[in-house]
Amino acid sequence: MREPASRPWSGLTSLVLVVTLLAGCASPTLRRAERLAEDGEWDKAVVAYRDALKTDPFDEALKDKLEAAKQQAAVPHYSNGRRALEERRIADALTEFKAALGLDPTKVEHHTGMADALRLKEANDQLHMADKLLNLGRTEEALTAYERAVELDPHLTQALTHITEITAQQRSTKMFGGSSQPISLRFQNAKLKEVFEIVARTAGLNVIFDKEVRDEPITIFLKEMAFDDALNLILNTNGMVAQRVAPETLLIMPNNKQKQAQYQDLLMRTYYLNNAKAKDAVNLLRTMLESKHIYVDEKVNAIVVREEPVKLQLAEKLLFAIDRREPEVELDVEVLEVNRTKSLKYGLNYAKQAGTGLVPTGGSGGISTATTQFTYQQLTSIGPQSYLFTLPASVILDFFKQESDAQTLASPKLRVMNNKAASINVGDKQPILLSTTNVLPGQAATGAVPTTSTVTSIEFKDVGVKLTVEPTINLMNEVMMKIKVEVTRLGDQVTLQAAPEIKQFKFGTRTAETVLMLKDDETVVLAGLIQDEKRKTKSTIPFIGDIPILGDILTSKQDDRVSTEVVLTITPRVVRNMDLPSSAAQAFWSGTENTFATSQLYAPQAIPVSQATSQSQRPHPAPDSLGSKPGMPAVPPSSGAPAIDTGLPAGAGSAQEALPPSGLPTVPNGQGIVPMTPGSGGERATGSLVLRPLDVSAAVGQEFRVDLTALHLEQISETSVTVTFDPKLLEFHRVTPGMVALASRTAEGQVMLTLRRDGAVPSGEGLLAMLFFQAKAPGQIPLDLQVLPGKASPAGTDVTGTSRAIIRAR
Repeated sequence: MREPASRPWSGLTSLVLVVTLLAGCASPTLRRAERLAEDGEWDKAVVAYRDALKTDPFDEALKDKLEAAKQQAAVPHYSNGRRALEERRIADALTEFKAALGLDPTKVEHHTGMADALRLKEANDQLHMADKLLNLGRTEEALTAYERAVELDPHLTQALTHITEITAQQRSTKMFGGSSQPISLRFQNAKLKEVFEIVARTAGLNVIFDKEVRDEPITIFLKEMAFDDALNLILNTNGMVAQRVAPETLLIMPNNKQKQAQYQDLLMRTYYLNNAKAKDAVNLLRTMLESKHIYVDEKVNAIVVREEPVKLQLAEKLLFAIDRREPEVELDVEVLEVNRTKSLKYGLNYAKQAGTGLVPTGGSGGISTATTQFTYQQLTSIGPQSYLFTLPASVILDFFKQESDAQTLASPKLRVMNNKAASINVGDKQPILLSTTNVLPGQAATGAVPTTSTVTSIEFKDVGVKLTVEPTINLMNEVMMKIKVEVTRLGDQVTLQAAPEIKQFKFGTRTAETVLMLKDDETVVLAGLIQDEKRKTKSTIPFIGDIPILGDILTSKQDDRVSTEVVLTITPRVVRNMDLPSSAAQAFWSGTENTFATSQLYAPQAIPVSQATSQSQRPHPAPDSLGSKPGMPAVPPSSGAPAIDTGLPAGAGSAQEALPPSGLPTVPNGQGIVPMTPGSGGERATGSLVLRPLDVSAAVGQEFRVDLTALHLEQISETSVTVTFDPKLLEFHRVTPGMVALASRTAEGQVMLTLRRDGAVPSGEGLLAMLFFQAKAPGQIPLDLQVLPGKASPAGTDVTGTSRAIIRAR
């Protein structure tokens, strides 16, 4: 009686034993994971916990331990990544941040660290690319890459150094040398060489004259003009040209081809092109720069030019503007061919023939139209058994209807460059048998007769749908496509020759050609390429079939209809549009009709609205105040103006006079040169702020940059500005400080900046801040700058005004 009661306890004991054994099997892995966690080896602990979780994937406590271990393991990886960033070990930082994100993706600082590492990596990539461009002599592109590198990493000193060097080099090539300070000139009937000497000495330059320079008298009155512009004005009005022969020495010579050929140094330069074809670009240089010494190397896609330096600089600008990567578009094509076949057959179907004939005795077979041979014995033994008749013995009623639909679908995708043709062929290749017969004439001398020889070959013809597309992508992401659709269908087999028998297939071709204009990601449907084929077959008894009612009863009819339609859908998606250069790279000064230059001959001075208003309200001086009377000083006496040595020898007649009390040099009739300084009575300069560039072209979704620039950086102490925009069309990303301290606040459609100068800054134009935006919708979007009244510099300069930039989003 006890045995049945002990069975439950025996089963329970077995279950406990199995669980204990399983726990014992899993415990070593779990114990190893806990031991690694106690020792702080979190990466190994995570691996051990994962192995333990494989044996029991539903253990919630084990899952919690794994998550805690992953969080602890992510901490040292993040710390190591930050340390690697500080030490500029970008590859190590990326590895550490990637590990931290894999272990704990919920921490915001892990994502921030990865973004910082990627940003610095891109900055280094831009730096390396800029170095390569600089070695290739592509200065403009290198400068753009260096600026992009500094935007990403403001502490990249190597890029900042290159930007400073390139900017200084470009500035030195644009200036004759000395001073950027405005000057005023008042000369009447003065000798040309004396005027050059006085003007040059104000800039600390030496002047050498060619022997053919005539020392003729000139009269000139200028007020507040830049030194380079004033010197250019004197040179051009007298048919002269200046060339730098030393860092502080200018050679003045007549402006003619003989003198330029005598003194002008020629430089040889090789331009390597990335996208534009050298053989096409060479025509541009020959036409625009009138270059004669030019060679094209198509093998390396390069142009070699031997010209004067200013022409080489213009050539670099031209090639930079046209050497753009071609746009690309992806064509999503769907081809659908629908075949519909309908067949209807009804009526009486019976034999259409009747016949009689003789069969020889002992012969077999049916009635045939061929002749039959008989022996004389067979002929004499013809009897009733020798006659054979064929008559319609059965009638079949047909009632048959059939419908079939067939679809052929192809969905290819093509990526094609701008103005290049792409072709799609969906179908089969049908073999065609071609025979060529040649007749070989015989020779009468040998008695040979003409013979023929036949050569048979096989040719394959495409059967199906052939689509040819040539896209043209414009700057607004619209695609104009030249489309040609050709549908070739295999037809029936026809007999071309009876003896010997030659049969071939017929081919049906349908072609459509059109030109379409589509927007990006817009779908067009091409349909209507339909081919209908109808066949009606009627079988009846002659003459009887023409009798009404009776003829219809004894008639069999069959109707066949085959309809084929081809439908195409094409969707263009612009992968990459042309990366347009900036407006400054698209339009630049190139000199006059006779001379080439990289800057404007007489650059206009930008006058703010506030200053222009104050000048219009100031009374104009009388004509006598120009100082044209003998002995009258050039300007009112001012102790603040520096004294300038004219360099004229003693005893030079009327040209040598005592300096006026102001300390300014004079020439006959009271002419002189007046440098404009803050204390010399001239108009004070303004510290206005502007947005640059004023015209920006950007694609929707692409980040672009707008600079806040001060025309006179040294005159700004502290000011506040507001940049306003339409938040529905533009999205503000970030602002990067320039050469002054910066504090920013953002609101919807506004960016408020507080600018403060800390310490000394260079004089002249300077970068204050770089603002980064992203276009959200296409169109022309205004970006307005409002400069609020701020604290002036010790010189008393107020910073006021407005500025507007136009963003052309495409």
